[in-house]
Amino acid sequence: MNIKKIAFLLLSFSVAAFAGKVITYTASSGVSQEQANNTAIAGVAKQVSSDVVVDDRLNTTDVTADGKETISQSYSSKKRVTSRVNVKWISVRPLPKEGGRFRALATLDVDEMTNNIRLQMADIKDKIARLEADGRAALKASRYDEAVRCYTGAQELLQPYADLKAELAEVFTLDRTYNLEHDLEGLKSLIASRLGNLKVEASRLHGAPLMNIALEGDYIDDLVVSVLEAGGRVKDFPLKALQEGKRLDSRRTQGDGSAVFTLRGADTSPGQHSVSFVPDFPVDILKAAGLEKGFSVAYSVRHTPCNVRLDCRGNADACKALESGLAKNAIYIGKDARYPQLDAEIVSTPKGSLGQLVSFDMAVSVSGDRVKFSAPTKGVGKSEAEAMGKGIAKLKLRELREQVKRICVE
Repeated sequence: MNIKKIAFLLLSFSVAAFAGKVITYTASSGVSQEQANNTAIAGVAKQVSSDVVVDDRLNTTDVTADGKETISQSYSSKKRVTSRVNVKWISVRPLPKEGGRFRALATLDVDEMTNNIRLQMADIKDKIARLEADGRAALKASRYDEAVRCYTGAQELLQPYADLKAELAEVFTLDRTYNLEHDLEGLKSLIASRLGNLKVEASRLHGAPLMNIALEGDYIDDLVVSVLEAGGRVKDFPLKALQEGKRLDSRRTQGDGSAVFTLRGADTSPGQHSVSFVPDFPVDILKAAGLEKGFSVAYSVRHTPCNVRLDCRGNADACKALESGLAKNAIYIGKDARYPQLDAEIVSTPKGSLGQLVSFDMAVSVSGDRVKFSAPTKGVGKSEAEAMGKGIAKLKLRELREQVKRICVE
C-alpha cells in the first residue's frame, strides 16, 4: 500500500468517525452567560472543523503629566474560532453556576445534522430536476418566459446545494451520489438559440406604417409590436421599449402575439429615429442570444406645420440659428398678418477664449399669446457665429413647440 493510499484511508476513517456521534463542550465565564454560551458553541465547532484566528497585541502608553513621564504596557490576546459547520445545528443550554462562574453546555448531534442536510440536498436536487424538465417543456411549447423562469430558478439553487454539500463533507464521507446531475447550460443554450431566431414586426394600429407619423402630442401611441417564430406568433412574451438606454414602456404580447405600446419620452422631433424592443430577460440570456440591444425598429416623425411671425432681438447669427431650430420643429417664419406674433430675445455674454475657441453664455426667451419659453445655453466655436449656432442647437425646443401648436396657423 503506497503512502497516498494510506493517507486517503486515514482521512476517510477520521471523517466517518463522526457518524453516530454526539459532540459536546462545556464552557465557563466570569463575565456573562452569553459569553459562556458562545464559548461552548465555539468549542463544539472547533472539534468538527475550524480555523482559529489569534490577535496578539502589546500596547504601550507614554503619558507626561506635571513634568513626570509614565510608561505603561498592556498585553491582550483574542481568539476567534470560525467553522464551516452552521451554528444552527448546535444547541446550547445554561448550567448551574459553579464558583460564581457562568457555565454552558453545547451539543451537536451529528446524525441529526447530517440527516437534515441530506434531506435538504435531496429536496434541492429534485427541484432542480423538475425545473429543468419544466423549462424544456415550456420552451417546446414556445412559452419563453416560463422557460427562462425555470432556468433562472434552477440556477439560483446551485449555490445553496454546494454550501450544504461542503458543510456535510466536514462530518460525512461523500460519494458520487451527492454530485448534482443537470444540464442547465444546455437548457440555456437552447433558450438562447430559439430567442436568436425570433423576429419582430411593428406598425401603428390598423396597420398604418411607422414612417411619417403625424403626432398630436409629445409621445407615440398605438404602436403595435408582434413577436414571430417559424411556427407563428408568440404570446405572453415580455418586451421593454428602450431608446438611448431609457425605458419607455413594458408590455407582454397577448393571445394574438402582439402588444400595443405607448412611448412617452421617445424622440418626437421631426426626422428618422429608432427604438429597441428588448426581451425582458436576464442579461446573460440576452448575451447568449445576441439580443443585448434587442430588435431595432425605425420610425420617422413629421409635425403639422405651424406658421408664425417672429421678431428676434439679439445677435443676428443667434437669431438666424433660432429660426433654423424652429423650422426643424415644423415652426415656419412668415410675414402674413394672420400669423400669430412671437417675440424672441437672445442675450449673449462673452466668457473669454481658449486657444482658437470663443465661448458665450446665452439666455434665450420666446413669448407670445399663451407662449412663454426661456432657457439658458452655452456656445463654443472658432468664431462668434459658430458659437452662437452651437449654443442655439443645444436648446430642447419640444416645450416651445407644444406651446406654439396651440396658436399656430397651418
